[in-house]
Amino acid sequence: MFSNLYILTFFITVSVIIFYFSLKVSTWGNAINLGYIFTLLLISFSKGFDFDMFVLVGTRLVMPLMIINAIMYELLFHVGKGKPEKQYVFRMPLSSGSMKLKDIRRGVSIIGAAGSGKTESVVAQFLRHFSRHSFSGIIHDYKNFELSRIAYPLFKESKLPFYLISFDRVFHKVNPIAPRYMLDEESVNEISRVLLENLLEKKESSFSGSSKFFNDAAEGIIGGLIWKLKTDYPHYCTLPHMIAIFQQCTTYELVELLSSNFTSKAMANAFINGVESERQTAAVKSTLSNAFKKISTQRIFMVLSEDEIPLDINNAENPGVISVVNNPKFESAYSPIIATVIHSITKQMSVHDRLGSFILMEEASTIRLLNMQRIPATLRSYNISTVYVIQDKIQNDILYGREAGKAILSNLSYQFFGKVNDPETAKYYESFFEIVKRKSISVSKSDNLNFDTRTTKSEREVAKIRADLFFRLKPGQFVTFSDGKDRKVKFAAPQWSKELPTPKHEVTPEELESNFQKIYREVKTIIATEIQKK
Repeated sequence: MFSNLYILTFFITVSVIIFYFSLKVSTWGNAINLGYIFTLLLISFSKGFDFDMFVLVGTRLVMPLMIINAIMYELLFHVGKGKPEKQYVFRMPLSSGSMKLKDIRRGVSIIGAAGSGKTESVVAQFLRHFSRHSFSGIIHDYKNFELSRIAYPLFKESKLPFYLISFDRVFHKVNPIAPRYMLDEESVNEISRVLLENLLEKKESSFSGSSKFFNDAAEGIIGGLIWKLKTDYPHYCTLPHMIAIFQQCTTYELVELLSSNFTSKAMANAFINGVESERQTAAVKSTLSNAFKKISTQRIFMVLSEDEIPLDINNAENPGVISVVNNPKFESAYSPIIATVIHSITKQMSVHDRLGSFILMEEASTIRLLNMQRIPATLRSYNISTVYVIQDKIQNDILYGREAGKAILSNLSYQFFGKVNDPETAKYYESFFEIVKRKSISVSKSDNLNFDTRTTKSEREVAKIRADLFFRLKPGQFVTFSDGKDRKVKFAAPQWSKELPTPKHEVTPEELESNFQKIYREVKTIIATEIQKK
């Protein structure tokens, strides 16, 4: 039976397919395959034992199948175990040669002063890698579409949906507090805190004493209003509606509205209990009024008024890339909203067994994320790669504090150090590199008439790469530190194709005004409805 070459080839091919699926599907796959081989052997001798047939079957079928099964088992379960999947290994092209990052899920920090070539030399290389491997992800585009123009053509080739959240020109609309994302009180409390901290442009450690009380009370109002809208008016659960309710309500109406829901009342309890103190109440309301004033614009309200974009972008059902565009001219207004949107997206992405994805934070020190020092390590377990880009370490320290800033950068395994202008940052760079012993020679001459000369040879410990080197780096030149090894590299500056998607509809000033008035009309209806319930 098995002497025919065609029949033998057919049996081996079918067997290989069976082996593969049994090994992939069942933990007993190896035993199943061995049982299958033994069964074939028994079938061969169904008419009685024949030694010549036994040798033929053993050498032509059983032994090859045993070897194939062993090889497949080894390949599927042992070879590469513990090694990252191919898409997380990045071989970066240099002007001469390349460098290998073994697992980009460990996180990347890119630090370089303005003009050091961060964006086009390094960041764009990561975007190209992400697009080639169809990574979903978030991009914080600080410089008004500069990064989006590079990213869009790359991801268009990979056929991934590319969403642009911009407040200067409306492309897509997003709702970071949509009820489907605010599943519990903890989610609401966190997003309220992110929004307020960025609006007040303060780090947590700067809140103390009475200022902490006022900020906690203001945070409670935000959380209470979001929860009230989520539970009783889910269709109107947006940031513009929440802001408009606060602006339109009197103190009495605000307290009544928050008290009408047990959870909202608990969140805003600090404000509600202090309402009898007019001075205290006025201080809390003025804190929040001044904060909301910055983001109460027609364009911001338009972008945040609908839930068009799915935020769980690493879900296989709706993969995509979201670029959130900032503008240095309006940073104080846009950054709080951007931080809130990015916070909501990272929460939706933090689910196991999702697609490979990334978070790319250009000028990361312009927005404050909650517990940023833990984000890179946390996201790593969800197959999310963090690329953290800043101009100077000092900026990071100002935003998060020295210790938290240090913790953020130490959680990012691959370091790219570009040109520096600040001596303290240069010293920080130097601290990454190993200490080596270098010989030094000192010559001293006597002042007397003997003209004695004394030469002293010694060794001293110095950093392998000294701080002064980083002041002399040219655009595109970086010193990298990865997997315990350092290397000075030069990146080529390729000409990237630059393009932006066309908006489905160009929003007119009349539409902006109409949407703005519509939100306030809807809010007045909500307030009137709540008053009628009393």
